[in-house]
Amino acid sequence: MSACTLQPATRTEDHERLAALARRIWHEHYPGIITVGQIEYMLAHGYDLDTLAAEQAAGTRFVLACREQNALAFAAVSPDAQDGDTAWLDKLYVLDTARGQGIARRLIEWALETAADLNATTLRLRVNRTNDSAVAVYRRFGFEVEKTHVKPIGNGFVMDDYIMQRPVEPH
Repeated sequence: MSACTLQPATRTEDHERLAALARRIWHEHYPGIITVGQIEYMLAHGYDLDTLAAEQAAGTRFVLACREQNALAFAAVSPDAQDGDTAWLDKLYVLDTARGQGIARRLIEWALETAADLNATTLRLRVNRTNDSAVAVYRRFGFEVEKTHVKPIGNGFVMDDYIMQRPVEPH
């Protein structure tokens, strides 16, 4: 099996690949955690090309994990607009068929390096409280639950998350 490479996702074409991958992964992973209606709502609001371009313009950095040009996973890290010491791991998703191959580890390492590049001392993330597999992965990589956070997102849907965090080592 060939190595997995990380490729910055900065162009419209990259965002199109990322959005298509998000749709596939979310429909693989989230049924049973959230409703299909909420999946569709969140994909429509978080992964349209204008939203991804606006996030990038605001400082979010996206990366695709690829093997032989096939996108298997992606991640995004954003600076916190109010707290310069914090960066957010906004997205980290891996195809079911690509799990257990060290891709999440590579993406978390990338996220920590990116957070350090942003001069953050803490990397935070939101994860659905009932997404047990993801919570376990984040714990394995040193993230700890900081608090719970319930946030209405529109259309009667809420995000019922843990806010997890871990320190960032400076370069």
